[in-house]
Amino acid sequence: MASLTSPRRPDATERHRVVLEASEAVRDVDRTDVDPVSWPVAAVVGGLATAAVGWVVVTGLVVCGWLMGDDAGLPDALRLGTRLWLLGGGVPVTVGGLEVSLVPWGLTVVTAGLLWRFGGYAARRVAPGSRTGPFAVAAVVTLAYAAPVLVAAGLFGEPWRAPGRWAVIVLVLLVAAWAGAGSRVGRPVGSSWPTLLTGLPRAVAGAVGVLLLAGAAVLVLGLVTGWDRVVGLNDALQAGAVGTVLLVLVQATVLPNALVWSGSYALGSGFSLGSGSVVAPAATSVGVLPGLPLLGALPAAGPGSTLQLWWLALGAVAGALAAWLVLRGGVTRRFDASTLLGGLAGVVSGLVFTVLAWTTSGDLGVERLTGLGPRLVPLLVMSTTTLGLSGMVAGAVIGVVRHLARPSAEAEDGGAEETEVIDAGDPTQETEETEVIAR
Repeated sequence: MASLTSPRRPDATERHRVVLEASEAVRDVDRTDVDPVSWPVAAVVGGLATAAVGWVVVTGLVVCGWLMGDDAGLPDALRLGTRLWLLGGGVPVTVGGLEVSLVPWGLTVVTAGLLWRFGGYAARRVAPGSRTGPFAVAAVVTLAYAAPVLVAAGLFGEPWRAPGRWAVIVLVLLVAAWAGAGSRVGRPVGSSWPTLLTGLPRAVAGAVGVLLLAGAAVLVLGLVTGWDRVVGLNDALQAGAVGTVLLVLVQATVLPNALVWSGSYALGSGFSLGSGSVVAPAATSVGVLPGLPLLGALPAAGPGSTLQLWWLALGAVAGALAAWLVLRGGVTRRFDASTLLGGLAGVVSGLVFTVLAWTTSGDLGVERLTGLGPRLVPLLVMSTTTLGLSGMVAGAVIGVVRHLARPSAEAEDGGAEETEVIDAGDPTQETEETEVIAR
């Protein structure tokens, strides 16, 4: 019988410690693999939560405005808030007897951000080894969001009046959820495409981002130069402190629209603020406009200056960036392939921006306030040609640089191989030379 002071006792303690650590590791693995929430439940709840959050925010703002007046009751305020919430989802509605189809893209951007988040949340709960991909997860999340929108649209809106615009906005939301799901599982959008096109999504995103930055620069410059008009329009409304806050929030909902319209201005095609009006670098002609302070950033009526034409250079920058992003990583070294691929990235970016501009346009009533938004035909021509040509030029330059760098790289590889051959030669040669020198 071993005594209590036996030297084997510490070994037994170590064995118990090893068993304890192993059992804790097993419990951790079980706790990680067994998730109480499956991905379909997470996807459906996320889509419904996105719709609920959007309705609460929009209706809450309308109720705050209702509290400032006594003209209507709470049910009317809730119905108006629901209609405006539907408008953010791309569904045309009737407000005060006027047909409104101008989508406030600020609400759409918030919705896309929530779907991106919930798409990633649901994708993380897909079991390892499952065939369910990020696109399937995104589809469930988007359908769960669209279901209450369709139900409310049947009661308060008329989605059949503009099915194309509503379908494009749902597609944008689907892409946002897809991007969120793919980023969480390491399978970004376009990762399964052919090798030459894997960089196309990031190229389009980069080019559209440059155009939006150009629009932001145009808008900020307009606000700085026309700040007196902005302040005058705001003072004329006499909204008070609470009303001013609500007015700022309302203008924030159409800020993405203003960025896209300003980006169209930077491309040279300009935009329209109603029937018969045009705002472009070449000339500006507007009529009676709503008293929205943001409209104080519009340029003065009349012919544009030569300096405003420099905005067109940003379109060339966007096309060149698209070509660089799609060719990044050395997907091809052929001069003709890089030229065509750069031009393709620029043309596709121009088409995507044109479709985006179309979704930001619409009506705010009848007659004078119809057809608000970018001038689509000139924008289609200017965006595809400017970005496409600059993308082709950038792709050609990248192809030439890679072609010139290829011989030097091959020479370096050949030199390295020759050095390896010499080093791996006969080891007796050096010994013989040493003996001769010694003699």
